[in-house]
Amino acid sequence: MTHPPEYASHPYTFGLEEEYFLVRRNGRRLRHMPRRFFEACRSALGERFGSEMLQTQVEVQTEVHDDPRAAARDLLTLRRTVGGIAHTHGLGILSAGTHPLAQWRGQRSTDKPHYDQVMDELQMLGHRNLLCGLHVHVQPADPAQRVPLMARMQPFLPLLLALSTSSPFWMGHATGLMGYRQTAYQEIPRTGLPPLFRDQTEYNHYVQRMVDGRAIRDASFLWWALRPSLAFPTLELRVTDACTDPRDALAIAQLFRCLIRHLERAPQLHDRLQAGEQAVIAENLWRAQRHGFDAGLIDLGSRRLVSVREMLESTLDALAPDIAALSCETQIERVWRILEDGTSAHRQLQQYQARRLAGDTHGDALAQVVEWLATASVPA
Repeated sequence: MTHPPEYASHPYTFGLEEEYFLVRRNGRRLRHMPRRFFEACRSALGERFGSEMLQTQVEVQTEVHDDPRAAARDLLTLRRTVGGIAHTHGLGILSAGTHPLAQWRGQRSTDKPHYDQVMDELQMLGHRNLLCGLHVHVQPADPAQRVPLMARMQPFLPLLLALSTSSPFWMGHATGLMGYRQTAYQEIPRTGLPPLFRDQTEYNHYVQRMVDGRAIRDASFLWWALRPSLAFPTLELRVTDACTDPRDALAIAQLFRCLIRHLERAPQLHDRLQAGEQAVIAENLWRAQRHGFDAGLIDLGSRRLVSVREMLESTLDALAPDIAALSCETQIERVWRILEDGTSAHRQLQQYQARRLAGDTHGDALAQVVEWLATASVPA
C-alpha cells in the first residue's frame, strides 16, 4: 500500500504577528511608549508582546496554531489585553497600515542593539518607517522547499495585498492610494518582491555573499514581501497591511495557508516564472496599492485584466480541497465579506468623506477616522 503524500496529514501550522500604533486617547501626539504600559503588557503576555523599531508602535504574536478557531480566540485575546491595558494608561491602539495623522519627524527609536543597528543603517528612512503590517507564518509540509515556494507564491501577493489595504492616509494627507504603506516601505532596501531564486542553495549563496560583504548581519535583514523565516521553519507573508478587523487578518492568514498547501500539491504551478512575469506581478502589486480591489489585476495565464472578484473566484475554486482539508471554510468565507463591505481603507475613506460632508474641517474629519480606528481595532 502506498502512503499518502506528506501534505495530506500535515497540519500547516501557522501564526500571526500584528503591529499596532500606540496613541493617546486625548488626541495629543505620543512620542514614546510609557514604561508602565510596556511592563504591564509584558506581565500579561510575556514574550508575545514586544516593542517595534519606533516607540509609538508595538507588536503581538499569536501562539502556533493548526485550528483557525483557536487562532481567532488567541488574536482577539491579544487585542483586548493590549487594548485594555492601553486604556488604563490613557492610550489606545490602532491596527492599520498607516496612522492618518501621525508625523514621522520627532519619532523616537527603541533603545535595543538590533534596532540601533537598523537605524544606523537606514538613517532617515528608519524614522519614516511609521508603518504597521500583518505578518503570517505558515510551516509547509517540507520546509526545505520554502525558497521555491517563495518564488511560486509571488503571483498571489497582489491579491492578498488588495484584501488587506488599510493605509489611505499619510501624515495628514489623503494619498489617493488604498495601500500607501507598501509605497513608503519600499524606500527601504531589500523590500518588495524577492528575487526568483531557484532553490535553497542559490538563496544561501546570496545570503552568504551579503553577510561576507557586511551588507547584512543575517537573513533577518531581508525585508521582502515574502521570505523564509530565519527563526522558524515557515514561509513568512509580509506584504499585507495591518487589518483593522481581526476577522480580516485571520481570513487572509487562512488564504495564505491554503495557497501554500495548494502549491505543494501542484508542484508545477508557477515553477518557471521569468523576469517578465515577475514584472507583471510587480505591476499588479502597484495596482493593489493604488486601487485595492477596485480596479482589477492582470491574470498571468490569460494575460487579461480581470476583476479581483473573478480572480478570487478562480483561486478559491482551485483551493477547495485545501480549504476542506484545513477546516477553514468559515474563515475563507470572510474574504467575500471584505469584498462586500470594503477593506479598512474603504471604511476610513467613508468615515472621512461623511465627516467632511457634515461640515467638519479636514483635520477634524481625520481625527474622527483615528477615533473610528481606535474603536474598531479592539472589538467588544
